[in-house]
Amino acid sequence: MSDPHNEAALKRNGIKITKREDVAMTHVALRRGAQSELEKRAGALFGAALPPTARAVEGVGKLVVWAGPEQWLVVEPKSGGKDPSVELAEALKGVASIVDVGDSRVLFRVEGQKATEVLAPGMAIDFHDQVFKPGDVAITHASHLGVIVWRLPDGKGYEFACARTYAVAFSEWLYETCGKLIPA
Repeated sequence: MSDPHNEAALKRNGIKITKREDVAMTHVALRRGAQSELEKRAGALFGAALPPTARAVEGVGKLVVWAGPEQWLVVEPKSGGKDPSVELAEALKGVASIVDVGDSRVLFRVEGQKATEVLAPGMAIDFHDQVFKPGDVAITHASHLGVIVWRLPDGKGYEFACARTYAVAFSEWLYETCGKLIPA
């Protein structure tokens, strides 16, 4: 990752890649027969409705990412001493199964003016602004690695959640892909 040629290409492309160590991630899965109660509690807790389709929505201090039918990934800033998954488990007791996935997943952010342009050739997603809009989510592959990718709700970049077991391989792919020179 510290290849000077790659770093220079990233800089020329105006791309910034960040491994997000500053967030906690919690998986939330609906329990059978509890949809209306989960929606009510989650709306009050997050300040936003759970997205029923492939969307990421900003709540109060949290980003709620659709992670499949009746499943969501809650991404929020780490706070000293507090375990967000425990708080979510208490608040959503009986209506959702809660799993802290911070140790099993890694989150990468890609930002920059040419982020869409450099990512598009490497993934089977139409990243065009009119197709993959701010807040859109896809569960797909990057290279041969499974990822959840979403366009940031402000439209200024993308985040990728991948399994920690292949974070190094994904990171290498990401740096190589984003470091490819784009003609001016």
